Amino acid sequence: MHKLAVTYHGTKLRVESDQYEGRLLINGLIRARIKLTSVIRLTSTVQTDYEWHELIEGTIKQKPGKVTLALYANNTQIARKDFCSQLWSI
Repeated sequence: MHKLAVTYHGTKLRVESDQYEGRLLINGLIRARIKLTSVIRLTSTVQTDYEWHELIEGTIKQKPGKVTLALYANNTQIARKDFCSQLWSI
């Protein structure tokens, strides 16, 4: 399983993938999940301050020998991690 986690404005964000699906978790709760393909995008909103909501996006990109996980807040990348890996069957 591949995981990328970050704390953003006091909110715990995580994007993860296994050989079957990708998931976006916010404060430990699964907010989006989708069957794994070569490129997936998972989104949800989160309240980070009084009356302030942000769009959170997790992406998972698979290429031969490489898996890239990234997290974005309001279209700005806040974390990214590359993994050396075999492409899972999709």
